[in-house]
Amino acid sequence: MVYVVFSFCALAILFFMYKSKHLIKSVFLSFLQGASALFAVNFLGGFLSVHLPVNLFTALCGAVGGIPGVIFLVVYDLFYKLP
Repeated sequence: MVYVVFSFCALAILFFMYKSKHLIKSVFLSFLQGASALFAVNFLGGFLSVHLPVNLFTALCGAVGGIPGVIFLVVYDLFYKLP
């Protein structure tokens, strides 16, 4: 179920990125923001007892979703453990 929701959200985000005038710039900035947020969560995770494994799912969620994608991963990790 989570993969269906994530896929729908990812398609919506990519659609709105495509509609913007600067597709490459918005995709690149989203990737940078998501990678930075994922790194920050893993770096500060020792203090907050939150750890996100870096795998294909979390990397794509951080890259496509940006900061909201990483927030989704943290909330999901608090309720369910990520694989």
